Amino acid sequence: MEVFDFGLGWSDISEEYVFIQSLRSECRLRGLRFKLVDEKSLIDVNEQVKKDKIKIKFFLDLCSETTNLEDKFTKFVYNLKDSGTRVVADPDRVRFSADKSITHFNLVNANIAVPYTVVIRNWEPTRRLNDYERVNLGVPFVIKPALGYGQRGVKIIKNVYSLKEIADARTFNPGDNFLIQEFIVPQDLAGTPAWFRVFYIFGETALCWWNPETGIYRQVSLREFDQFKLTPLVRITSEIASITEIEWFSCEIAINRKNTRFTVVDYMNDQFDISSQSQRAVGLPDDLLIHFAQKIVEKAWQHMIGRSPSNYRAVWFPRIKVKDEGI
Repeated sequence: MEVFDFGLGWSDISEEYVFIQSLRSECRLRGLRFKLVDEKSLIDVNEQVKKDKIKIKFFLDLCSETTNLEDKFTKFVYNLKDSGTRVVADPDRVRFSADKSITHFNLVNANIAVPYTVVIRNWEPTRRLNDYERVNLGVPFVIKPALGYGQRGVKIIKNVYSLKEIADARTFNPGDNFLIQEFIVPQDLAGTPAWFRVFYIFGETALCWWNPETGIYRQVSLREFDQFKLTPLVRITSEIASITEIEWFSCEIAINRKNTRFTVVDYMNDQFDISSQSQRAVGLPDDLLIHFAQKIVEKAWQHMIGRSPSNYRAVWFPRIKVKDEGI
């Protein structure tokens, strides 16, 4: 049997990503055998796994559509899990937590602020909003599929609600539940929209300002964290991790201009864009992606040697020049 310590599921034809290069480098430093599984190699590797000719100890899934059990990468990830592979993120947990119509109520029950939401079930396509719902939603409002990701299927409705909008939204994924949500306008903090993309990775959080109009990221500095009292970002993200039991994900949190509450706008994305700012303007900061790679490979190494996971919370801040902090 051929044994690999670290596997990566990747459906893109290109490997020229800072994150992937960093994973390879970190594996070399720790003496871990690295295996990339892409579109070309998937069928062969899957057969080898089923025949016990290949063993992958730790696998990072960046390719499956977990809610689609007919997806070939999804089937492969389940084959890995059945063979004893440590899969990040666990496909069964993802299937449950990725459904916003489920996670929404879990967050509400945990007293986490979310936009006012009306869930339209797939068996009630002609469901009409009552007066109370219309008033609380306001205009504009957002329609999004429960199983959507990466802004796919999301529509911002800027006029009066009608059944046509929900019918149009359903064309993205017929049979899915849909969420109709209050449109959150972020507070302004020193000229910057208070909208954040927060990343959780094995007990650690990394905070980024994220502009929903331009898609540009900028990491939150230690000084900004203290100045704007952003501790709730860490607490809320850690709570989402506890609720979903997902070990690596991102979420979007905004400070609502209407009531100054930290409001979770996008609940949990277990797979997110790993392109870097050196590749394109709307990519993640390179240093952050390199840190993610280091953290994940460290976790794979701990798994390989049988080390028990540490229970702690931490926040990762970017390295900055002393003069930039006014020290």
